[in-house]
Amino acid sequence: MNRLRKSLSKIVLYRYKLKCSLAAFVLIMNAGANAAWFESSGQAAIYDGNIELARQNATQEAIKQALLFAGASVRSVQKMANGLLKNDELEIRSSGEVNSLELIDEVHSDGIITVSIRADIFSQQHSCRAGDYSKTIATTWQPLRNRAQATTGGIFDIGMKLANMLDHSFTEYAHNSKIKTVLPFYHQYSNNTSDIDATILARKSGSQYLLIGSIEDISTEQTKQSSWQFWQSSDTMRNFAYQSALYDGYTGALVWQKYYNVASVWDFDIHQQVDVNSQALWASSYGKLIKEVLQDVVQNVDETLACLPAYGRILEVNGEILRLNLGLNQGVKTGDELTLFQVSQFHDTAGQVHAQFRLHPAVVRVSEIFPESAMAIAVDGSYLGNIQANDFVSRR
Repeated sequence: MNRLRKSLSKIVLYRYKLKCSLAAFVLIMNAGANAAWFESSGQAAIYDGNIELARQNATQEAIKQALLFAGASVRSVQKMANGLLKNDELEIRSSGEVNSLELIDEVHSDGIITVSIRADIFSQQHSCRAGDYSKTIATTWQPLRNRAQATTGGIFDIGMKLANMLDHSFTEYAHNSKIKTVLPFYHQYSNNTSDIDATILARKSGSQYLLIGSIEDISTEQTKQSSWQFWQSSDTMRNFAYQSALYDGYTGALVWQKYYNVASVWDFDIHQQVDVNSQALWASSYGKLIKEVLQDVVQNVDETLACLPAYGRILEVNGEILRLNLGLNQGVKTGDELTLFQVSQFHDTAGQVHAQFRLHPAVVRVSEIFPESAMAIAVDGSYLGNIQANDFVSRR
């Protein structure tokens, strides 16, 4: 037990995200107003007899899953009341703070270690109505900046695969957003990406946001061995530099961006062709590194969008009835009240383009919902004659 407590205190020193078996959860409501106890278990395989590392992996997974299940948004695991974790170096985004952490059990079976913990998670007081609706995102295939670099391994289609993996990662990790469409073509990111590009692509997919990615570097290099290590073979390292940016599809404004520049061992022979759809690639060190980057993109985007206004586009105006591109799949409910607005652009004296929102005095109420659309009418019977298709509604 003492050894496990010691290992728990070291978890924060390992800043890699870990993929272990997902465990079941038991939610035990605390008597406190916003506090809850979460029991969770994490599993990890024991490789080369390294029980200590497997224990750390399993425990970190258990903590991460409890936080994600609690569903809120802190940037790190706070100091544990019982002293098991001494700082907040472990970066896990969720919407609560860990007030206390307790060890319940540790089991070894068939090369697998299972660690069970109980965490007291106190939800943040801040909430937002905009978070009721899921924000829809469109993305494209992720282009390679230098296709010649894909010759090693023959991974020329990795950008196409990454877009599909992003879609899967949003489904698995996001609470406030989702990929609605993966547009089947490459769109190169640049610092001069036009707001017109963003609005056109978002409108084409019926999404509120556009997520663009670009693979900047996948070059390989050999590690150098010192003269006294001449008997050892050198490893091939492979870079993964990746640029990701999120745009508002209605205004074209840049909402979020991040540049990643990481590297990992390339576990394959430099002359070996590797299928980008194979389990061999995504179970390798390099594949796991890419999945970690994509998960970080999802968590950053999801957190950024959590409390931003949820917009919907008006698809059709039929008398006093509006058809919207928001529906049951985005969290819309019958009776929800929405604000009408129009978006236009203007240039300031410096020539910079700005978005301008014109709010309509009428409030509309959702009268009927479908999976990807809804019908709405004015709450007070106001005339909606100046509202037309491609205007917007918002839940704030």
